[in-house]
Amino acid sequence: MADPEPTILMSQAEFARRRGVSKKTVTEWKGKGLLAMTADGKVDVEASEWNLDQRPATYRGGTAHRPVRTVPKPEPDPRKAKPERAKPKASEAPPPRPSDGDEGDDLDLDAENLPTPQAIRRKENFLGLQRRQEFSRKQGQLVDRAAAEKLFFDTARNLRDAWANWPARIAVVMADELKVDARTLNTVLTAHVQQHLRELGEPEADLPRSREP
Repeated sequence: MADPEPTILMSQAEFARRRGVSKKTVTEWKGKGLLAMTADGKVDVEASEWNLDQRPATYRGGTAHRPVRTVPKPEPDPRKAKPERAKPKASEAPPPRPSDGDEGDDLDLDAENLPTPQAIRRKENFLGLQRRQEFSRKQGQLVDRAAAEKLFFDTARNLRDAWANWPARIAVVMADELKVDARTLNTVLTAHVQQHLRELGEPEADLPRSREP
């Protein structure tokens, strides 16, 4: 028959170093009755560690030398497990319908029998253009096109008539300065001025039209 293992006895300080805790913690264990003490104040290591290792893991202090016995939890019965419900798929939202203001982008605003929203839009556009033109006219930025064209042609005609009459008016003065015959000089000047006017051609009033908003 094998001899029983000898009992290991330690002082409280040695037991604290063995467990990796402070001496104060060992004193608290002693006060709670967790340490097996001998009559001479020694700590029975085997019995004390057994007492300490039986505590829940969350309350155990120091270094554990034995695993705590735990009761294995029963595995859940797969037959009693509730089946997961399939999540419903999110329904796709229908594409947004264009508003009444966007439907007229591809419509001809000059057409007749427009839908009411487009007819209102055309009216507002024309009223806005009319107000802007009226404001520009009052500010002197716009003028009447017919009046501008008439002024242009009248000015061009006056300039043409002035050039056509210039040889007869200046020929006598130039002939006296050049000591030449006045009638001959008038004929030469008239021919050259008429040729120059023909090269210029008829004046054209290329007035730009105002842009639509």
